[in-house]
Amino acid sequence: MKKLALFLMLLCFATQASAGLVPKFKFGVKAGMDYQANDFKSAINSFDIKSSTGWFAGAMVDLSWGKLGVHPEVIYSRNSFGVEGVDSRLKISQVEVPVLLKYSLFNIVDVQVGPRFCIMDEASGSAENVKWNWNSPTIGYAIGLETTIWKIAISARYNGAFKESEVMGFTTGTTKTNNLQIGVGFYF
Repeated sequence: MKKLALFLMLLCFATQASAGLVPKFKFGVKAGMDYQANDFKSAINSFDIKSSTGWFAGAMVDLSWGKLGVHPEVIYSRNSFGVEGVDSRLKISQVEVPVLLKYSLFNIVDVQVGPRFCIMDEASGSAENVKWNWNSPTIGYAIGLETTIWKIAISARYNGAFKESEVMGFTTGTTKTNNLQIGVGFYF
């Protein structure tokens, strides 16, 4: 009886695998450039935070069922901004968790879209009687493209905020933050 149950279980699994119901699983790492394109002005004080280029690194998982799939990641990103109008630097490091749905076009390029959850590890700076220290989590969106050649993935992604007033976890009025990430990854 046990052998019959085991045989039927293996037969069901083989049928599901051949029908594409069991996802293809890939795990990898990635790193790259994180360009923050911010127009971040304060109405209270005379300072302006300009765009800057930083870096990111993290892990990625790819679950695919034919042309459709899910692509979650855990990414650590680091950036530092100059503050115009005052002599200061704003340092930002955060953990990003994008959970992206993907659709494969012509089995060459994957289009990825989905929510992005951010938790600040460090977001601080100070200048002339102004101190920044923001550690609130934020929710945004991500849309991008990824292509994989052998086990090497090349990706480009745009990340943005859902709310205009929510920038890095604090209220700013009508300012948004967004960034472009260009990276290279390796699937094991």
